[in-house]
Amino acid sequence: MAEPSTATTTIVYRPFGGMDGYRVLSDRASRAVVHAFPLKDLPAVASAGLLAGGCAYVLLGGGRAYVGESGKPLRRLAEHAADPTKGFAREAFVVSGCDGAAFDKSLGLDFQFRLTKEVIDVGSVTVVKGSNPIGPDLPAADRSTHDRIYADALRLLHDAGCGIFSPTGTAAGPDAPTPTAPPDAPHRPSLPEAPSADAADGGPMAIGVSALPIDGESFELRYCNLWARGYRSGARFVVGAGSEIRTSTNGSVDAITRKRREELFRAGVVATIPGLSDRRRLMVDVAFATESIAAKVTCGAHTAPSWTPLAARAVVLGT
Repeated sequence: MAEPSTATTTIVYRPFGGMDGYRVLSDRASRAVVHAFPLKDLPAVASAGLLAGGCAYVLLGGGRAYVGESGKPLRRLAEHAADPTKGFAREAFVVSGCDGAAFDKSLGLDFQFRLTKEVIDVGSVTVVKGSNPIGPDLPAADRSTHDRIYADALRLLHDAGCGIFSPTGTAAGPDAPTPTAPPDAPHRPSLPEAPSADAADGGPMAIGVSALPIDGESFELRYCNLWARGYRSGARFVVGAGSEIRTSTNGSVDAITRKRREELFRAGVVATIPGLSDRRRLMVDVAFATESIAAKVTCGAHTAPSWTPLAARAVVLGT
């Protein structure tokens, strides 16, 4: 008898269209559905009429997370949005049931307890608590059902961009986030991607290089709020100190890039940025074999954007 497939399918529905904002993630083989949106968009999300019934939810921002549960998520989230103690929250991730299989109170309470414990154990962000969640007393049959739904919910949360429950690839530090999987940046033909088995991809990465001559102009890279500066030096491309390194790693990233990123974080050459949890500050120059490899490692993405010339900017300070 053949082994069952472990492959999964996540369906992403964007009620408002576009590439950003409200998205609903589901899997036809699962009872769990995740609604993800910026908390500021709550009025528009409410008007869509898709978010109702029992749920557990995560409010996330600034290296902090709050996990709750409610039978009336829209009203409860509106209360949080007006609460100054939840002012850190920028994103909301709501785990609820699919059509015809709404979450009951025990599921919401159980998931609040599990998610809170999970994020505390991982240590990726600081957990903000109200009352301490308590796991419900469940029969064994119900608990096994919850186990299966919960596993699907964690995967859908990860696919929605809430990676704080997975330790894989987490950078050092108390508020370092874990990998999320936003879509890779669109391919730009000006800087073609080399295959992972390409000889250049096997080139060395030199951490902490110094006093390298700059050949011509400098370049910048922007991706998922990240900004980095780079320059060519001989046969190498150097990412300069002060650049930002994204802490999350997309699921499409190859093993060689993952290994380089792990090495970079282990080297102790990246520093936390106060108030930010999605990226770190590079404290030294790092040299790569190509611009493409430098972009992959910096962004944690297999298809990263191109480096573009850094325009000269003049700042005049008054006397």
